[in-house]
Amino acid sequence: MTIDNVHKMVVALNKLGTAIDTASASLNRHAPHDEPLLARVASYKEILRRQKELLRELTCASHNEDWSEVSRLTNLVHGASLLIKVDAGFLVSTLRNYNSTCHA
Repeated sequence: MTIDNVHKMVVALNKLGTAIDTASASLNRHAPHDEPLLARVASYKEILRRQKELLRELTCASHNEDWSEVSRLTNLVHGASLLIKVDAGFLVSTLRNYNSTCHA
């Protein structure tokens, strides 16, 4: 894995972090008492923290030319991002329902 690819993954995780922070702020404004949703966003932050750890491990594995480990770690980082993406669809739908209820 090239340094350029790792950099792209870092940029993607930073964008994901910004999106999570934005979702958290929106949720705090529109549904501050919905503990399950607040907990879900908190779990996104924990997943992101773990992804960053995996990315550091991936960098070491790449330097060591341990390509099977690089592949495994890349799949873990990608899978965790996909998990957040799919679950965030539910979050967006729920926030839309809050907005339509408030504006009805």
